[in-house]
Amino acid sequence: MSLLLPLALCVLSISATTALAETTKTGRVVSIPLQRSFNRNNNILVARRNARTKIENGKAMMQLAPDVDFDEDTHDVEPDFGQVRLTDATDTYYYGVISVGTPGQNFTVTFDTGSANMWIPGVRCTSKACLQHNRYDHDLSSTYQPLNGQFAIQYGTGEVRGFTSQDTVKVGGITIKDQPFAETTSEDEVFELPDTEFDGLFGLAFKSLASGGLVPPMVKLIEEALVDEPVFAFALSQGHRSFGELLLGGYNEMHYKGELRWMRVIRAKYWQVSMEGLWYGDSKFNLLSLSKDHDLGNLPLDILLSSNTTSDPHQPIQTIQHGREIEAAEKARLKAKSKAKEGDDEMNLEYRRRHPPTDSSPKIKKLIPTGGDPSPETSAIMDTGTSFLLGDPNTIQLISRIIGADFRTGDMSCAHLQDLKSVWISLGGFKFEIAPEHYIYRDHEKKTCSSAWVPSYDSPFWVLGDSFLRAYYAVFDMKDKKVGLAPINMPLKHF
Repeated sequence: MSLLLPLALCVLSISATTALAETTKTGRVVSIPLQRSFNRNNNILVARRNARTKIENGKAMMQLAPDVDFDEDTHDVEPDFGQVRLTDATDTYYYGVISVGTPGQNFTVTFDTGSANMWIPGVRCTSKACLQHNRYDHDLSSTYQPLNGQFAIQYGTGEVRGFTSQDTVKVGGITIKDQPFAETTSEDEVFELPDTEFDGLFGLAFKSLASGGLVPPMVKLIEEALVDEPVFAFALSQGHRSFGELLLGGYNEMHYKGELRWMRVIRAKYWQVSMEGLWYGDSKFNLLSLSKDHDLGNLPLDILLSSNTTSDPHQPIQTIQHGREIEAAEKARLKAKSKAKEGDDEMNLEYRRRHPPTDSSPKIKKLIPTGGDPSPETSAIMDTGTSFLLGDPNTIQLISRIIGADFRTGDMSCAHLQDLKSVWISLGGFKFEIAPEHYIYRDHEKKTCSSAWVPSYDSPFWVLGDSFLRAYYAVFDMKDKKVGLAPINMPLKHF
């Protein structure tokens, strides 16, 4: 797959019914049928073209300490236990090191809250992507066990195929015995260097999302009481070759400012929370609410950017629904539309839906799941496996126009970045800031800028990727099914 491929959603249809087996303490096996059919945005795990040569494997994994102390006051674990160093690859994805087998074979993986499976390249894979990365040889492991299941994931322009296996996995100094995963036998070119520096994928979503009945690693950690708390936390860095942290089994109060704002997961499959609104700067208009009912493509910006001088910008703003304001906006829209060139396909959303935009910007394009049991309310998922901020085309078109970005490509001028304002997003009843330095990608070498706001034509929810998450310390609680966010407070470190 080339980075010059369209940014639009490429159809993936994985419709497979699997049986998820869970053994209880009494030994009873419960089979839960799962059916997945989804469509994902083109393409998962594509790095920027200026990504350099693959980083050597990190320092050796620590052995599991027999007497780990848990600090009740800070919710932290003792130093190094449960900690995984994450490498930032040009602010577009992050990866860390795990070990598989006995003796251990090291792999770099992206820790993805938007998926639930773990897979790594197998030694029997002769695809170019596999030959460029570390490959797992189960014949060299004394703890390997075959599961004899077939594994396949179809992406927008390619696929990953393989078979299921079971072995010892070490991550952050913690040993997981008999962890099921997939070892690939073929991988599409999307996983080749220099696009993809890491070897595989380590899913951190809920068990209900897992394919093939494979139990996710974090679920195994919790079920076997290998961590003190059923939580994990991300502190993503900003800056090429800087590094952040994934903490398994706790969270570190030293890494954030203020208090965590906890949001309930509305559907325990993805880390999905309610989304109430979106505002640009101190504007009084909830762009998300207005774009549901109005074609705002030609609405004058002076109306949309009118200030809200009475509201606290750090608190959720009530949706603008009252008659005079909506009436004025509608009149302005109709007036502007009447002046627009007849048959202007560029500004016609229906045309855009039929002809998805192209994209030449080198960013990760996560394959977005769609269809099936959409949430009854507007919602968003927290996804560490994608770079972008993906949402409905109406709202994204409006945001692109406000910030001066090309709706089709995301390209924009770097000349007026200092004039841009923060975008505020209301999640779970709390309002969070997305500053320009987080929603604009700036390539200092090429002296180009592009927007992280990307239209998603079929997804039932918004996707908040690394552009949003790197501004916050994010805590994911699997037991209580909630997500906590607070402004990040972590010193920037580089290799």
